[in-house]
Amino acid sequence: MIKMKKWKLWLIFGITLLIAIGLICLNLYVSAKTVIIVFIVIDFLVMTFVLQAAISATFKYKPKPKKYPSKAFNNYDPDKLLDNLIKKGFKETRTKYGNIYLHIENKTAYKIIVITNIEAYLTPDEHKNTSAKANNALKECTHFVGHEIFLDYNDKALASLPDFSFEGKNIFYEAFYLDKETYTLIEPNAITATNDFVPLVKKMREEYLLLTEE
Repeated sequence: MIKMKKWKLWLIFGITLLIAIGLICLNLYVSAKTVIIVFIVIDFLVMTFVLQAAISATFKYKPKPKKYPSKAFNNYDPDKLLDNLIKKGFKETRTKYGNIYLHIENKTAYKIIVITNIEAYLTPDEHKNTSAKANNALKECTHFVGHEIFLDYNDKALASLPDFSFEGKNIFYEAFYLDKETYTLIEPNAITATNDFVPLVKKMREEYLLLTEE
């Protein structure tokens, strides 16, 4: 379909409207009314189509981008994070898209996924084997605190990160990404933990992720 500028569409609509009025007036004074009526019908069809296109081009819906509360943690060292997770007893599983760290304590599962290959991460098949192992270890847990840290990312991933942050009845989940130029760990959608998750999230962030707010 050929795209036309909105002013051209409104101009065509105005012309077809004038033609329609002229044909209706002409129909009052001629004997060959059938021919005139056919032209009127054709003109109204064109006018209706052009009007819809003109309205669509003029009044496009532009949704406002959502604004999320965010946080930034300066001078973040991802190597120090990985060493700390091993030191704290997290079990490491290596995948094509990064590393998965899992630690279970008092029926609470702490899971951290560090993404180092965004293309592999965005491939669904890469998640099958690791998810099966994790499910067996999580059966007895009553709470789950999960974080994903993107050391590698693209525009598609960044656009989706705010949706990674949510809290449910038994789960608290958030996502972060590392600005490699400034070594700033950014939390694009900082949600506040409620009820039983407050001490669990505090433990995850301070003791395991080594996050300190300035």
